[in-house]
Amino acid sequence: MALQLALRNAPRINAANILKTGRLTSLKTYVTIVGAQRTAIANSLNIAKSVKPFTRTIALSSPRLSAAGGNHTTLWTLERVVSLALLGVIPAAFLVPSQTLDALMAVSLVLHSHWGIEAMITDYVRPAIVGNVLPKVSHASLLLLSMATLGGLFYLIYNDIGIAKSVKKLWAVKAA
Repeated sequence: MALQLALRNAPRINAANILKTGRLTSLKTYVTIVGAQRTAIANSLNIAKSVKPFTRTIALSSPRLSAAGGNHTTLWTLERVVSLALLGVIPAAFLVPSQTLDALMAVSLVLHSHWGIEAMITDYVRPAIVGNVLPKVSHASLLLLSMATLGGLFYLIYNDIGIAKSVKKLWAVKAA
């Protein structure tokens, strides 16, 4: 950031431009300004090397966001929005069954479940207790399970009768 500012303003505020405009008359002042600019750029480069470069994280989970040094507020808000949306999506999917509402319900349910189980894995399968391998295997297994669940639900939605109609059929089955 500091390097960008220094480089962005360098063509406008350098000693040579000041000398050309006639505002700088002494060579000693010129040398002082050039030295100050070199020091500022060198300090900017040192700061730039010590700070991680800005990268956009695509983390949708607390552990990944934490490891990336990201902001948890956005993820927390997204989790709450999905939970709140489920209160409207589930009844709507059962009252007016459609592929769109079934797909919305499937994505919401899988995200909600994924985040909940991931929180349990993060809390109870800690590297300090069980080692470094088991937490990674647990997170990878959860990711695979979530993808398989979403794929299966989409298959049910688009190649069969859908989630809401399937659940209604299960509720209609009488015990023998």
